[in-house]
Amino acid sequence: MDKVAQLLKKQEEFEKVKQELDQMKKSKVVQKELAFLQDLESLLKKHGKTMNDLPKPSKGRAVKGVKAAPVQTRKKRKLKTYINPHNGEKIQTRGGNHNVLKAWKAEYGSDEVESWVR
Repeated sequence: MDKVAQLLKKQEEFEKVKQELDQMKKSKVVQKELAFLQDLESLLKKHGKTMNDLPKPSKGRAVKGVKAAPVQTRKKRKLKTYINPHNGEKIQTRGGNHNVLKAWKAEYGSDEVESWVR
């Protein structure tokens, strides 16, 4: 009985796909594209070519003689080491967005903290 149920299910799916296929064939957009493909194939046949002879489009395809622009990257910042003389704590950072560094600058002042750089 299981096989009969599978058969009925597949027949139902087949009918559904067949209806979708018929609707697609009636679509003006699909008809227009099919007409284009037929015209293209007849043109290729006229010149002794096939669809396989057409170049395949590729993303980012380079044009002969034109060089790609170089990617601009920002230079890495210098690694700074700060040593707090009050408690001996040491941090290393490349920028000013470090939480401990911000806390030190708020507590001791920016000029004094910058003097701790080694």
